Amino acid sequence: MKYALLGAALGLGLAGCATAPIYQPVNGSSFGYSDQKIEETRYQVSYNGSTSTPRATVENFLLYRMAEITLDTEHDYFRVLDSDTECHTKYVGTNDGQPCTYHRNYGTRFPYYGYGYYCDPFTSVYESKRYEAIAYMSVHKGDKPADDPYAFDARAVSSNLAAQINRGP
Repeated sequence: MKYALLGAALGLGLAGCATAPIYQPVNGSSFGYSDQKIEETRYQVSYNGSTSTPRATVENFLLYRMAEITLDTEHDYFRVLDSDTECHTKYVGTNDGQPCTYHRNYGTRFPYYGYGYYCDPFTSVYESKRYEAIAYMSVHKGDKPADDPYAFDARAVSSNLAAQINRGP
């Protein structure tokens, strides 16, 4: 019972250390948003998340950035022309620190000597995922067309997603 309570307290303590993903431009790191003006009213916008950023957060940060661009350029709504979210997966192995075992006649790496080291360098493997979302958008003035599912009111998007935005310290 004592260990169960200790484990629960430790788990809560570690959960308290977790921070929300930071919404920021890429600037020197490989995570954050970037955008490029393509034509007068068209932009390419992307958001690269870290391995601790869930897919939904990456996509919401992308929408929020599109709303910011729309409002910064004094427009009212934006239209998503094309979008995609990619998942980059890698598998990471960890070594438990056990020493390798020396074997005589383990000859594939050392065919001339017939000696070599054998160990399982990856005692556990885990999956690491990172999401990247990209979209092409156009900005417009006036009221958002009610019948266009690809059109978003920039003020509404900004207002609705603002609570999820962590700009960091």
